[in-house]
Amino acid sequence: MTAKTLLVTGAAGFVGRLVVEFAVARGHDVLGLDRRAPAAPIPGGRFVEADIRDRAAVRDAVEGVDAIVHCAAIVGPKPASADPVLATEVNVTGVLSVLEAARATATPVVNLSTATLYGNRPDTAPLDETAPTDPVGIYDATKMMAETLCDAYRKTFGVAVASFRTSFVYGAQHSTGDYFVERALAGETEIADVGRDHPCDFTYVRDLALGLVQAAEAGPLPEPVYNLSGGVLRTRGDLGAIVERHFPGLTIRQAPGIDPGRHLRGVCLIERAGRDFGYRPAFTLENGIADWIARARGGIAP
Repeated sequence: MTAKTLLVTGAAGFVGRLVVEFAVARGHDVLGLDRRAPAAPIPGGRFVEADIRDRAAVRDAVEGVDAIVHCAAIVGPKPASADPVLATEVNVTGVLSVLEAARATATPVVNLSTATLYGNRPDTAPLDETAPTDPVGIYDATKMMAETLCDAYRKTFGVAVASFRTSFVYGAQHSTGDYFVERALAGETEIADVGRDHPCDFTYVRDLALGLVQAAEAGPLPEPVYNLSGGVLRTRGDLGAIVERHFPGLTIRQAPGIDPGRHLRGVCLIERAGRDFGYRPAFTLENGIADWIARARGGIAP
């Protein structure tokens, strides 16, 4: 594998900081870009403080890099609905900044997207990348617009961009959802939840971050969209039982049924990602939760 220079946007965020970690560990030179400085220095990497909506700043950052991993975004249905204008500006105008810079410099782009674009699928049938999209909220809509721009730049200008749809991403410092671990680590002993039977294709953030780096290493990819998830359908009840086993004295009371507040869909099929850049999740839900807890208890970086 030839070492590359990678630009990672959203480098101080939940996914971006781990993309930086894995890229550096695999021998790449990394420039991180975010509107705020990371909590800790990027080990082995460089950092520029800039807003993803600032096209000039993004264009300057792209100069001399071999690939862009675009993670900067307003993430999740609740934050996007709380400020739809900001979500649209960041998620849509932000990807436009990246695409324009990539077009000017012929730089490949790995665009982090979301499986929420598949909408609600009560039949929970498996979803490959050809499944119709059906955004149901502001967040979904902004990411759909971003994907549409990526596809248009790919077709119109020949930009080597692909989008990567991920699902129910869990891990330290996550910004959406409730995975119980942080509440248990904080000392809670009684947690109430709904939707014990709700199916989820859980994705450990370390699998996702490594997969994005692998995609950037592969160079121009043949497909415009890839699923990048755990690739196994589990339930919220499975999650609760796993977390309980790590915390003696913890009780997670989960009402049966489906949570109407969560997206309902089947597993994301990940064969395309395996075929084109070797993606294989290393973590099951069991050992992903165990790794998260062990890192937190051992004071290891997430």
